[in-house]
Amino acid sequence: MPNLNFENSNTLYASHGLHAYAAKCPPQLVRYGLQYYSSPRETVLDPMVGSGTTLVEARLMGRNSIGFDIDPLACLIAKVKSSVLPDNKIEDPFKSIVKKFERDLKSWLATTNHSTALKKRLQPPEFSGRDYWFAQDISVRLALLAYYIAAEPMKDDIRDFFWVAFSSLILAKTSVASARDIVHSRPHYWEHAETPNVIAKFKSRVQIMRKQMIQFADLCRRSSDVKVVTRLGDARRIRRRDESVDLIFTSPPYVTALDYPRAHFLAVAWMEQILGVSLSEYRKHGQAYIGSERLIPSGDFLIDQQIGNFDLTCSTLGRLAKRSEKHAKLTQRYFLDMYDTLAEMHRVLKLGRHAILVVCPSHIRKIAVPTQTIFIEMCDALGFKLKQQCTRSISKAKRILPYMQKSFGKRMMTEYVLVFQKTE
Repeated sequence: MPNLNFENSNTLYASHGLHAYAAKCPPQLVRYGLQYYSSPRETVLDPMVGSGTTLVEARLMGRNSIGFDIDPLACLIAKVKSSVLPDNKIEDPFKSIVKKFERDLKSWLATTNHSTALKKRLQPPEFSGRDYWFAQDISVRLALLAYYIAAEPMKDDIRDFFWVAFSSLILAKTSVASARDIVHSRPHYWEHAETPNVIAKFKSRVQIMRKQMIQFADLCRRSSDVKVVTRLGDARRIRRRDESVDLIFTSPPYVTALDYPRAHFLAVAWMEQILGVSLSEYRKHGQAYIGSERLIPSGDFLIDQQIGNFDLTCSTLGRLAKRSEKHAKLTQRYFLDMYDTLAEMHRVLKLGRHAILVVCPSHIRKIAVPTQTIFIEMCDALGFKLKQQCTRSISKAKRILPYMQKSFGKRMMTEYVLVFQKTE
């Protein structure tokens, strides 16, 4: 059994550190899966691609790859991380954005008699909670920066790069917003001792990202002809023809443990134009995310007939229902969604090929939810055979805020790497 803990390993090489993201899969783990269960030029699918770790590793290893995600910001990040961008195409628009920003900021600070055009460029978007999470000076500067990222002439892939840099100023351990722990999906208010310098942070962030993208491009030179596709999509309805992929590698969301829209809205509110979704639409759509705890089914808790033959699934839900019907409903919804996802994965995977899932069990209201074993139960019914099961430890250092074990039960400390083969 391989050692998959990757202790003291660099997980931020190439473009992997381009943007913070909750519960990222270690790239070394993806590399392990690709190395042993695929070959160069074959097609790898991640139907819940998140920030794009699978796509980056696939490109580095000469595999074609396809990534879907239901979250538009995740898709943008994944797309940029897995793209080879010429650095010389970044330099000129970067200089122009900074120059125009600093010119307008100087004019704004020098007088109160501003032109109508300048006022428009300085006007931040209206959204609920804006003035709570963003100080006025920060909002003005973010609005100005967003204006010039959108207005400066450049190719779309370069503009996407700058939008990811913009988002990374907000969704970060040290955010320009008045918030902390954003990356871990539940922002907490935190007031800065000194007002962050938005343009200085942007310049620093872009320069770091450029170095990362240069390293990524250099590492991709031997596999320049592979194809990488990133699309907005739902893993429960994968837009691929039957038996069209050679390997699936994915890390499904936890059972109600993470709420990406609750964190991402702080950046999405400024990026509606590029993401093609309003903040209100984005928040509403968050109810449809697998693992969401936002939409609670009405009525009494009843086992759904679709999973009624899965003994472990039903017994786990039954124990949870005795403690909390609400959480039993949410957990059942998660497993129904994941059953549909696993069925779709089975449909698009070629016969005899493998699907690798990185799975973390849960404790919900002090009830153990053995997600990995429930997935094995479901996959067996779908025509997947479990070929290998490995474990890896989750580092305690990854959590920013303290965990309240008395309230929630044991903390998740182990992930399971499940390797399935499609046998029928």
